[in-house]
Amino acid sequence: MIYRVLFSITLLAMAQSVAAVPPEATTPSEPIQEVAVVGERAGPSLWRVSKGEHVLWLLGTLDPLPRKMTWRSREVESVLAEAQEVLPSNPSVSANVGPISVIRLYMQWRRTEKIPERAHLRDWLPPPLYARFAALRDRYDPHDTHIEELRPLFAARRLYERTLEVSDLTAKNDIQEAVLKLAHKHNVAIRRTTLRLQDPRGVLTEVGEIPRDAEIGCLTATIERLETDLGSMQARARAWALGDVPALRSLPYPRQHEACLNAIVNSPQIKELVARAGRDWNAAAESALDRNRTTLAMKPIYELMAPDGILASLRAKGYAVEGP
Repeated sequence: MIYRVLFSITLLAMAQSVAAVPPEATTPSEPIQEVAVVGERAGPSLWRVSKGEHVLWLLGTLDPLPRKMTWRSREVESVLAEAQEVLPSNPSVSANVGPISVIRLYMQWRRTEKIPERAHLRDWLPPPLYARFAALRDRYDPHDTHIEELRPLFAARRLYERTLEVSDLTAKNDIQEAVLKLAHKHNVAIRRTTLRLQDPRGVLTEVGEIPRDAEIGCLTATIERLETDLGSMQARARAWALGDVPALRSLPYPRQHEACLNAIVNSPQIKELVARAGRDWNAAAESALDRNRTTLAMKPIYELMAPDGILASLRAKGYAVEGP
């Protein structure tokens, strides 16, 4: 469990969840507004990808979502009643390590996430950037002193999460986990792709060697997003909860993979892990279409809808694609 949290969530999810903002989208900081979506919500309708009589239903997930929302989709429950398999979005990360190695990895991780030689962010960041960071920290989490010890890559993730917590948003409203619980209830097989780490200590060593400028680029992009995009994040969360896909398409969406992913893939091993995870999921989705009459799969909604995204790729390969 510790191992999966350290690597699959902290490394891979950080690569996908801390967003970069286009340079032109700079506006003054906006006041916090409540998302005001409460109660039971279904989210968007499913996309239908078919090959003959075989159908792959795709649920587009979103992070963050309204904090007070309870998700329930009768459409998803109806599909699960007929499905042979569910394909989760995230891979299962594994490695052949024993208890002593896990402890060593954890200690190495704790060393890696901190700035070397007991320095602080103030020492690493240009003064104007540090002033912007400090203003956000003081606004959204004024009592967090530990963040000053974190390298920019990890400080970016921590600042992002704290801001969500006080903005009526959450990254913990996990739609995927809810779907997997329903799959167990309906006795539907779960076929999760597997990402095996051959050299976990080497991965952490490479993380510690990411260039400082690349890490600062990630933190800069995160600061820009929190300064300019919080209102749009709330609007996207509201649109997802209400199933308003046209609104999701029309809202400007900063690409999640640019600055922070570029920083992380300075590590050759992590670059290959991220690429392999994408290839394996695509292969698993097509295999499920060939093998099953009905499959339910999940992916972040903007990965589905992107011009070069999953739906476009499946359509280009000759599959019939229908959706909201």
